[in-house]
Amino acid sequence: MHNDPTILDQATSLRRLATQRRRPAGVQTPQVVTVTSGKGGVGKSTLALNLAIKLSEMGKKLLLVDADANLANIDLMLGISPKWRLGNVLRNELGLEEALINPFPRLKVLAGSSGEAEYPQIELERQNRFLDELASTEERFDIVMIDTAAGLNKDIVNFAIHSDEVLVVTNVEPTSVMDAYAVMKMVWAGNPETPLSFVMNGVRLPQQADEAAEKLQMALKHFLRTSAHYLGSIPFDETASRAVLQQQPVLHLYPHSALALSMQTFARTFLFHSAEHRRSGRTISR
Repeated sequence: MHNDPTILDQATSLRRLATQRRRPAGVQTPQVVTVTSGKGGVGKSTLALNLAIKLSEMGKKLLLVDADANLANIDLMLGISPKWRLGNVLRNELGLEEALINPFPRLKVLAGSSGEAEYPQIELERQNRFLDELASTEERFDIVMIDTAAGLNKDIVNFAIHSDEVLVVTNVEPTSVMDAYAVMKMVWAGNPETPLSFVMNGVRLPQQADEAAEKLQMALKHFLRTSAHYLGSIPFDETASRAVLQQQPVLHLYPHSALALSMQTFARTFLFHSAEHRRSGRTISR
């Protein structure tokens, strides 16, 4: 399934686009991070939202984009009902910055669309213009975090290959690990220079997370001759589902929960890893 020649052809065309778009010399742009997953239900959006909140609390100016194609839920998890959404921006009904909401200090959110009958089909050219808009907002962000849909399609891969880092969220289930590998394989095919990292989410036993991470690393090394940085694991915590039901971030609703406390450690690990990346001089064509 993951070797579909149609998808591989798309990766080839995306690779050509990646080499055509360059970061302007001397222009300071935000770090663009794509958060994605192969399998749905691994807690990707919960992790993305709470990581974004924690990073903003640590002093980073951050823009979180819910880029799920018409099945978005970040706004629901925040308990808000924004007037404007991603679909409005893609239809050129208003500018990007006009659509942003500001739920917390130093954090702005572009809500995704959900159940729109007229949701626009994104041509790659329009998606790339949107990426340029994200990187050149009048308000300067330190980080732009793009929360994609789960799965594997050209829109997700295009977001990924034009990012400074791709964070893949998975869990210890073999199917989730295989799907995470498939996502990394497609991103690698689109742009082998894309920095890849991953996190094991919803973990009950740390040893299981380490074993699953090792298997994923072995597959990447054996089949692709590449690697991804393992950023650690996030424990299973029932407060995650409770927070979603109450439409509040778990960091605020249950600040002393295992999930909230582990998110503090994970955010520091993420920032340290990102800083190491920048010091190494690896940048992505955009």
